[in-house]
Amino acid sequence: MSPKSKSTLKSEAPVKFYRRIAFGFIALTGVLIILAAYFILSRAEIAIKVVEEPISADFMINIKESEAVNPESPEADGIVGDFATEEVSLSGKVIETTVSGGKEYKTSGKKVAQGEVGGKVTIFNNYGKDQPLVATTRLLSKEGILYRLKKNVTVPVGGRVEAEVYADNPTEEAGKLGPTRFTIPGLWEGLQEKIYAQSFEPMHGANQEIKFATEEDIKNGFDALNQVLTDQVMDNLKTQMKSGGEVLGKVIIKGIDEKKSSLKAGETGEKFSVNMALKVVGVAFSKKDFELLVKDQLQKIVPEDKELANIDYAGLTFVVEGYDLRAREANMMVHVEGKISMKTDNIIFDEDRFIGLDKERIMKYLEVYPEIESATVEFSPFWVKKVPHLKNNVKIIIQK
Repeated sequence: MSPKSKSTLKSEAPVKFYRRIAFGFIALTGVLIILAAYFILSRAEIAIKVVEEPISADFMINIKESEAVNPESPEADGIVGDFATEEVSLSGKVIETTVSGGKEYKTSGKKVAQGEVGGKVTIFNNYGKDQPLVATTRLLSKEGILYRLKKNVTVPVGGRVEAEVYADNPTEEAGKLGPTRFTIPGLWEGLQEKIYAQSFEPMHGANQEIKFATEEDIKNGFDALNQVLTDQVMDNLKTQMKSGGEVLGKVIIKGIDEKKSSLKAGETGEKFSVNMALKVVGVAFSKKDFELLVKDQLQKIVPEDKELANIDYAGLTFVVEGYDLRAREANMMVHVEGKISMKTDNIIFDEDRFIGLDKERIMKYLEVYPEIESATVEFSPFWVKKVPHLKNNVKIIIQK
């Protein structure tokens, strides 16, 4: 071998050596990059749905007004009902008042008038003594149609009575006559201006359907008016509260001073009116403050390993048990329901408990706890089959 060839071989040997080192370094770097990518890109998301258990509480709270009534005040009736000062209290309004009013409603009863044309009139007496009127007394409408009284009546001085009448001549016109005024020709002319009749409903014809008030009509009328009047009290309370937010409360009826209906059950007419005067006690308080207090009371009975999942504020009920009008206080029994579940920071949800586990082992681990309803596990990218060791790449979602 020539000296030149030997020299060439010697120079190529170091080059091959360094080349191998370079390739090895590149390969190692690639492996490290792949490993780094594996750990960095590996993700696990575990969604756990916990069981919600029902919880409920009943407790008494004390509604207190800042200013009490003078004990000597005639409006202060004192303690009523099952009243005692409670530890749990809420600022509000407690008032006593009288509210009255009237409303008109339609009748629903229907029947067919048999055999005669007629209707009902109201006879007024503005004379200085009672006025008796016998059956068949004539009543002449301003339209010139003559009717007669069906029964004897006596109209008290300064008063009025309702009476049934029938047409002297049962024509179609007599059966359709609308509300009008009647004179009583049998009285002397000067008295006819003071004693007269007025119809407020149309007359009916023979075999014509007529309306009448049923017991249910009258009951519903009083119920509806009761609601209108108590709503008025509640609106007044809300105005007095000036809380700037929604107001809740109750109106308790202490007594009924007046209760009248213009028609009795069975009496004919297309409409009737009801009038009532109620003596009531109103209790009002802030909805926001009330719900915060309810949450606090319910929280007190939640077990240490559980937490409130939700509160059924829409289903809250409260009943006024008693009140002290002198102290401007009221006792109220509250019932609340809600749901509780396992705490989201429970140690069983710690990421360390899932590291290195595959889907099957995760599900077996969670199945041990009856407080867990179900779970789903998702890995990414596609090659990941176990929970990665980097806790930041593990996402635990607690669903309720």
